[in-house]
Amino acid sequence: MGAAQLYARGVELERQQNWAGAAAAFEAALGQAPDMARACDRLGFALGQLGRTADAIARFRQAITLSPQLFDAHYHLGATLWWTRDLDGALAALRRAVELDPRHAEAQYYLGVVLRERGDTLGAVEHLRASIRQNAAIARTHMQLGVALQTLGDLDGAEASLRKARALDPDSDDIANSLGLVQMHLGQGETAIAAFTAILARHPDYEAARHNLGTAYLHKGDLARAIETFRDVTRRNPRNAEAFYNLGTALKQQDDFEAAEAALRTATELDPALPEAHFTLAVVLWQTGRAEPAAAALRAAIARKDDYAEAHYMLGTILRQQGAAADAIAEFRRTIALTPRSAEAHLSLGQMLERSGDTTGASAALAEAARLNAEKANEQAAAFALSRGADKLRRGEVRAAIAELKDAVRLAPHLARAHYQLALALRRQGAQVDARSHFAEAQRLAPWIEIPGVAR
Repeated sequence: MGAAQLYARGVELERQQNWAGAAAAFEAALGQAPDMARACDRLGFALGQLGRTADAIARFRQAITLSPQLFDAHYHLGATLWWTRDLDGALAALRRAVELDPRHAEAQYYLGVVLRERGDTLGAVEHLRASIRQNAAIARTHMQLGVALQTLGDLDGAEASLRKARALDPDSDDIANSLGLVQMHLGQGETAIAAFTAILARHPDYEAARHNLGTAYLHKGDLARAIETFRDVTRRNPRNAEAFYNLGTALKQQDDFEAAEAALRTATELDPALPEAHFTLAVVLWQTGRAEPAAAALRAAIARKDDYAEAHYMLGTILRQQGAAADAIAEFRRTIALTPRSAEAHLSLGQMLERSGDTTGASAALAEAARLNAEKANEQAAAFALSRGADKLRRGEVRAAIAELKDAVRLAPHLARAHYQLALALRRQGAQVDARSHFAEAQRLAPWIEIPGVAR
């Protein structure tokens, strides 16, 4: 039997999922034709199915050496390297695969996943959407897109993507869990609680859903149920540092400082690298009159996350109370460098500079604090107008929606969602030119926004 026949035999055995037989056939083909790149690639795939991952990767690399333009080898190499958590190697291989065949939905999907896991969320969105354009029937692609959009703060887009994912795969608890999280952040607390509760009814051991149920209760302000749920998570898994952290947060909000401190200290012991646990422990210590230990806990949080603006600000507040003016000023300046729109930090800095005799610096800081507070008030009013406008648009009250949404844009012209919703309303009214203008502004402010009916 010649190499071509052996290769065909291997492909047939692959279809039958006879991986050992397929591997043997491809190896035999390579024995007769060592430069047959496609046989080398298929051998790698069969070896991967047999659990021989390192051998599979070696075969994919060999296939690429034999035929640098072979899409399958780059794609298989990239997907396998992603599975082994070699994200840098996976990224290079998948980029090349997409260059060779940009219409391959799975390659676009894996490239999007790798980019998201490496922190390039915008790039992830681009490739996940490219995957969906080629095949819109893959639930996990919509799910990954929803998670990426949530990271970017586009909660409406995230919810829409996750709803599509759930429609395609209604039995997936992972999709239901991700959708519940987005709904929780959208303020749909009861809907989120129902989603997590339903997951747990099916799978009581789904720890993430139980933890998220506690978080949903916490967001809703139902502290008793939040505490009960987080205690349940910690009983089931005494090594879950995040659950102890959230338990401590809920207990603190209930003013049970002693129990909160115990839970937060457990969280810091289980995961010393968790900066939020150190920060919240500092808040409890400060609220119970222990400034020095609080400052130490804040420094521990900052040591683990140097760009932790809230920790720098609180440390500055404690240092100001202790009379360490220069150190307090330095912390307030650091807070402003990290969060330039923090009115509280500008106000505190201005007050400290005023006390130290720097009237010019104090005047500038206090003026900026006043400006930011006014801007914050406008943003809050814009958020209400946006919510009212979007609700009226959903009910078909287009003219009333436009009036509300124009008000939102006037109050907060940097709010992408306001421009986007106004554009939708204007388009429904037939004002296409104005609609395009606001769609363009929405995309300028938030490049990940996708305009309905417009290809990108």
